[in-house]
Amino acid sequence: MTEQAIPAEHGVGASPGIAVGPVVAITTEEVELDTIDDPHAAIEASSANVSAQLAALSASTRESGREEAADVLNAQSLIAEDEMIVDAVMENVESGLDINSAFDAAATQLEALLASLPDPYLAARAADVGEVMQAIKRDLAGVATGETVLAEPSVLIAHELTAAETAGLDPEMVLGFATETGGATSHVAIIARSLGVPAVVGVPNLLASAPSNAALDGSTGEFFGDPTDEVAADFANRADAQAALQTRLDAVRGSRASFGDIAIDVAANVAGADDIHRAVAEQSDGVGLFRTEFLFLDTPKPPTEDEQFEAYKLAASSWDVDTVVVRTFDIGGDKPAEYLELPEEENPFLGQRGVRIYEQFPELIDGQIRAALRASAFGKIALMIPMVATLEEFSMVRSRVDSVRAELDGAGVDMGSVELGVMVEVPSIAMTAMSFAPHVDFFSIGTNDLTQYTMAADRMMSSLSQLHDPLHPAVLGLCKLVADAGGAHGRSVSVCGLAASDPVAAVIFASIGITKLSVSANAVNLIKATIAAQDPSIADRVLEVITTATSAAEVREALEPLVVRP
Repeated sequence: MTEQAIPAEHGVGASPGIAVGPVVAITTEEVELDTIDDPHAAIEASSANVSAQLAALSASTRESGREEAADVLNAQSLIAEDEMIVDAVMENVESGLDINSAFDAAATQLEALLASLPDPYLAARAADVGEVMQAIKRDLAGVATGETVLAEPSVLIAHELTAAETAGLDPEMVLGFATETGGATSHVAIIARSLGVPAVVGVPNLLASAPSNAALDGSTGEFFGDPTDEVAADFANRADAQAALQTRLDAVRGSRASFGDIAIDVAANVAGADDIHRAVAEQSDGVGLFRTEFLFLDTPKPPTEDEQFEAYKLAASSWDVDTVVVRTFDIGGDKPAEYLELPEEENPFLGQRGVRIYEQFPELIDGQIRAALRASAFGKIALMIPMVATLEEFSMVRSRVDSVRAELDGAGVDMGSVELGVMVEVPSIAMTAMSFAPHVDFFSIGTNDLTQYTMAADRMMSSLSQLHDPLHPAVLGLCKLVADAGGAHGRSVSVCGLAASDPVAAVIFASIGITKLSVSANAVNLIKATIAAQDPSIADRVLEVITTATSAAEVREALEPLVVRP
């Protein structure tokens, strides 16, 4: 009889890597609240305690260089201070519920309220509120959150892990973890990636199956409880293959990629200090996309000019000769900032976002421009404008940059030379790129939104995922128009969208004349090695396919077998 494992379960790959080892199950006891004489004061006190704890954990996480995880914890600290929590609980108390029921009902109501909102960014805050309110309830009950102490390196399994619990894990002792809840974009997934710990989320029946050993793949989402010898051997082979690939990628770290005799820069996409440090470690060719809007989100007020200056200065000074491309704030659409009080819109992705709101908030955009120009004294900085649809919009920003530069120059402020480019997300720019090129210093193609607008499919809707593939010939045709315009006018053309991290897409982009790719930091050397491994004659076949194919699937089917893997 063939040896059987506890049946394999499929979850969602949340953080890449292979983990095989003994299992430690983390369970969280339910707490019940007793009668509280003054619930309003008690909840306020516990909210303040939890907020302080989360703020302290955020600060220590930030000091360790994990900026993205720190931002999650800081956002939760701010939520813990919000009066909406005590108000929601007290409303239920006043309606006749006991404190325990009132608290649970308030948590459910607030989570449901946020989760039902059409804005995906605000809907994502539902998980934050749920975690924060559970922490407050535990504080009210006098139950401390226990620290997970492991006797040996182990695979953790749990129904769920909060952001705070995940951030507190020791990556030296946690081989990997799996949870019954969560998704690829959940806070647990974000923090797992920041820790470099393999993770699978959304795995059913983890605790019920009670395995003593496990094997998981954080890329595929596979989880095996008590794996057979055959499964364990397969995972060991995967780990060996991953290690061998990493050796090959380490060999290209710090090198420059080329496609035939054409140099291809491979830069990094960043959103804060954590990403910058990671990109430096991977020796990316500078930064192709600094997502500055994340400085403006999850905060009750916009960042000051000096706060922005320090962020841009850190990035600029981290590279000797390579450029840091700073995208001016792309607020709106799926990234609202409540303090701007923008009106609700039926189609926010087609409404007031990016460059379209700059004239409404002149002090905000001029402050960002000043911060970037000041930081240019410490390294090479370029500014990139998002959501541009017309030359008039770009020219408006060019005038603002010239005006701010004259003001700083008059004040004797040191500055470097700052190029000004356009992010190609709106098809109108791609279709008029040849006439647009003389007015810009560079183009950078954002494939996420360019695909969304070309295919008329909201990229936040999973039901339309079949239309979100940037390798659709229509999208690639627009990219080729931009590459041709850049080549004709001596303008750099890059791709900074998610597609640039796809090895097949990266080869296609190099084949059509794009000379810079900006990817997640952990993909920098994979893309460098992939580009270096190609015979440049593949470009002829690429051009033939993208001009004759009728679907993304047809493009992939024709070209995937031809791309040499490192």
